[in-house]
Amino acid sequence: MSYADLTLAQWNDLSDGAARRLAEEIADRHGLTVPVGLQDTVYEGRSHRVALFERDGMRFALVPGGRPMLGHDAARFRPTPDQLASYADSAEEYGLPPLAEYVDAMTSPVRSVELPAMLVAVEAFNPCEVSLAPDDPRVLNLIAPERAQLDGMSQFRSAGGLIVDFDRTGQVAKARASTDVSYDEAMAQLASAGLRTTTADEWEWACGAGATTLFRWGDDCPNDGYPYDYKTGTHRETNLWGLAIGQDPYKHEATTERTIVCGGDGGSTTCGGSGFFLGWLALATA
Repeated sequence: MSYADLTLAQWNDLSDGAARRLAEEIADRHGLTVPVGLQDTVYEGRSHRVALFERDGMRFALVPGGRPMLGHDAARFRPTPDQLASYADSAEEYGLPPLAEYVDAMTSPVRSVELPAMLVAVEAFNPCEVSLAPDDPRVLNLIAPERAQLDGMSQFRSAGGLIVDFDRTGQVAKARASTDVSYDEAMAQLASAGLRTTTADEWEWACGAGATTLFRWGDDCPNDGYPYDYKTGTHRETNLWGLAIGQDPYKHEATTERTIVCGGDGGSTTCGGSGFFLGWLALATA
C-alpha cells in the first residue's frame, strides 16, 4: 500500500512498531530523516500519534488521509453571550446579517471529501523570507552603524525588510531579508524545493484534524482581544497533527486556488478594529 492511501483509521490501528517501520519506509523513499520518530500529541482532550520527519532544515508531520467530513454547520453553532455581544456591536456598525447567517457565509459547507495522506510542513514555508549569512554585507551594513543601540536587543528590524536576531552574547544568530513575491513566484519556489501548497480541502483537514467545532480547539474564543494580542494560548499551540497552523490572522496561507487563503485574512479585521469575535473568526478551521 502506498502511504498516500493511508487512512486515519489504518494509522491508528498500527502498533507502535509497525507505525515506526512505516515512518522509516517513508523517510527512505523520500530522502528524509526521522528526527524523533513517533511522538504522542494531546490537544484539547484528543490524542494522536505523530510521525515527524526532516529534510533540509524543514520538519514535516505525517497527516493521514481518508474520507473525512469537512466544513462547518452554522446551524449547530451555539455562541456564548460574549460572542453574541461582540458580534452585535460589529453587526450594528457594519450592517451585517444575523450571526448564524454570517458564520454560514464565511465558512465552507459540510461535505465529505477524499484526501490522501500527506507530509505537511510543521511550520508554513515563507516565500517572502530569504535567509542571510551573519557576514552578509546587507547584515553588516545594517548593524554596524547601530551597534551602540543594539546592546541587549534580541531582534532588530529595518525599514528595508531586514530582520536580524541576536544571541545572548550579542552576536548575529539569524538573519533574513523579507520581500514581496507574487503568487506564481511563491508556487515556483515551492516547486523548486520539491514541495507544493495544499488544496483548500487539504488545509482544512490539516488544521482541524477532524474537529467539528468552529475552531480546532472548540467553539469559544477570548472576548477581550484579538488573536494577535495573545502570544500564548490554545491557538498558539501545535494542533493534533503536530502542526503550527492557523495561529495568527496576519499570517494567512495560500492554497492551490489563488483566490482562497486559509488560516487568516491578512489581518484586515484586526487592523480595522472590526470586533473581537470577527477577529477570531478569521482563525475558524473552515
